[in-house]
Order: sequence, then C-alpha cells, then structure tokens
Amino acid sequence: MEGENPRISYLLQWLKFDPYSLSFRDLLPINMQHDASPYLSFVDFQLSAPAVPWNVEEFFVQEITGVLKAMNGDEEQDAGTVKLFKVQVSKAVNEGKNLRSICETHSEFLTGIYSSIFKDGCDTKRELRIEPTWNDLLVLWNYDVPEPFRSAGFVVQAFETAIAVFGAADLIAASMAIGELDLTIDEWKQLGFMKIAGTPIAYRDNGYTNPYEVVE
Repeated sequence: MEGENPRISYLLQWLKFDPYSLSFRDLLPINMQHDASPYLSFVDFQLSAPAVPWNVEEFFVQEITGVLKAMNGDEEQDAGTVKLFKVQVSKAVNEGKNLRSICETHSEFLTGIYSSIFKDGCDTKRELRIEPTWNDLLVLWNYDVPEPFRSAGFVVQAFETAIAVFGAADLIAASMAIGELDLTIDEWKQLGFMKIAGTPIAYRDNGYTNPYEVVE
C-alpha cells in the first residue's frame, strides 16, 4: 500500500508467525535512531537437540544459532549471526550426570568455563558470590556481524535477546580471551558481565541487576 509505514507493516506481518514453527523468533529492541540507520528487527533462533533419553554426555549441550535480520527503510537485510551454548545443568543433575565431565567431554572451551566458575560438581566458587537461583548454564560463544550492523549495537541486542529467550533464569558465561568473543569494554558492561580475576572468563549473575547500571 502506497505510503504505508514499513515498521508498522513489518510488525503486522510478524504477528502472523506460526506458533508451531520449530524456529524460535523473538522481537528485538528496535534501534530508533535516524531513519537512514538500519535497526535490528528480529532474530531467528535455531536449536537442534537429540531425542531423549540422553545417554551421551555431549547431548546435554546444545548449540544455538541466532540469525539476525535488519530493516533499513522498507528493505530487510541479513545482518549476521550469533552463537551460544546451552548446558542443561538441571536435567544433568536430575539424571545423576557430572557437570565437569559434561564440559570436559564437549570441549576445552567449556572446560575452561567450568574450571573458572565451579569448584566441585555444580557448586560455584564462593568468592564469586553467585546467587544459587540459576537453573542452567548459557554460554555466549561467538558472532559474525558485519558493518554497519556491528557499529549499530546489533551484537549486544542479539545476545540480550538470546539470554531473554533461553537463559532468563540461568547463569551466563563467556570468554574474554583474544580471538574468542571480541567485544568492546562498553559492550561487556552493557551485557552486565564481570571478569573473574586471573582468568579470561566473565560471568553474569541473573540473580543480580547489572552492576554497571546507575540506579537513580
């Protein structure tokens, strides 16, 4: 329709999504900058899991890929991807599995995450003062977001949405090591991560508010 607002048109289209789709879709906070700037409109989350029972330790870790889409005027564009790991800690504990063994079996990456945060089994290190209210472990892994979307804040928006969808009640972790999750200091702060002294690992305790936010 001539003169139709593309943002309203998109929202109306999105509301017609199939609730039975195997692809998780969630609206992202819209970047309401100048109309000429692209803004992140939605992300399609793709996750594949083996059918239960999970007799193999690797099955307790699922890879999540978020495919970003952006609106620029009335044009929709591919804006990159973000990737995460979901470690099903609660289910593992209920089935008598060992979290350390699950992480070690999966990869050196998750082993490093485990060793930095946990001391034994599923107990977190006391000095980190992590609230014992979390269910699973959600790990931010990597991203591939080109310009101009990178500079427009898409990475933080996408990871925040992934946390809201898959880890609202989880313990969140990531690696700040060079060559892994290369975020700026401001982006780490926006995401609410705190670095663990003596390690490249950072974590976010969803039992607390963002420690960098100023409360008025």
